[in-house]
Amino acid sequence: MIDFILPFFKWSFIIVLSLLLIGILFEQYSRWRLEKKAFKGKTFIEINEKRLHYVKKGWGDCTVVFESGMGSSHAIWQEIQDSISKYAVTISYDRNGLMLSEANDLAITNNQVTDELEMLLEKTNCPKPFIIVAHSMGGIYLRPFIERNKEHIGGVIFAEAAHPKQLEKASPQLLKALYVPPIWLIRFVVNTGIYRTLFSFLPLSPEIPIDHPLHQSEKNFFYRSYDKLLEELANDKINFKDAEKYTSFGNTPLTVIMGTSTNRYAAIKDVDVKNEYQSLINELQHDLLKLSSRSKFIQTKNSGHILQIKDSNLLITEIRNMLLLREN
Repeated sequence: MIDFILPFFKWSFIIVLSLLLIGILFEQYSRWRLEKKAFKGKTFIEINEKRLHYVKKGWGDCTVVFESGMGSSHAIWQEIQDSISKYAVTISYDRNGLMLSEANDLAITNNQVTDELEMLLEKTNCPKPFIIVAHSMGGIYLRPFIERNKEHIGGVIFAEAAHPKQLEKASPQLLKALYVPPIWLIRFVVNTGIYRTLFSFLPLSPEIPIDHPLHQSEKNFFYRSYDKLLEELANDKINFKDAEKYTSFGNTPLTVIMGTSTNRYAAIKDVDVKNEYQSLINELQHDLLKLSSRSKFIQTKNSGHILQIKDSNLLITEIRNMLLLREN
């Protein structure tokens, strides 16, 4: 029996080790191929001594500023930005350390993101006023920006924006259901090619079709973004607490858009936890309306958290309405 078991474990170890080495080589080769073309034709500007990638399009006397959520890049706005750039100057970008932007050593805080954005808008000569379109954690990161630039903000659209109290109000069961894998595991699957291989056949999210350009870009370049994503996750409680200081946008027009599709709850099997999540999102999204005396609420059944795919036309319409409101 021992004569059988020892060779079995020996060859199993050799096979696993060989597969890991092949995975590492595959991952490095994939990165090399991507980076041969990734930076060609792209626009960068130096901020905090690092290159920051941005996409600026359109013309006009105001700027629509797209701010992505935690760990997300400019790519999530591509279709919407292409459309809106017919009517206004538009800018999207990768925060430092995400996708094509170089990472700096500054802590990810609301004020740091605001400083970075202010420098970007100034250096790229983006005209005021600004229409802010913020998704997810972008609605937290830009609270100081909206406060510091209130006289230059023509309107704010919160597209499934995060709420400062969302962690505080969630039960331990809900937080457990939304649990993020340990850092060591994330690093392991990314650097051994497992992540790239797995999500070549599976969607990153039930809301992002596997053949969608966003799936491809996020899968391909996750290796460049995951370190900064982990930093953002580590700082989320600090940033939620900081955002609580900003309780009013005054009479700045504010549109809050909430997705109600059941896709966002697909991974939660416990019915009670799922119901809690739905109720909490509804409560907090409505609470965001209190930030402005000129707020309105929109909900859609097409999307859950990621509005930019199935509800791109809705977002385009609301941004155009905000632009028209400014003109009138």
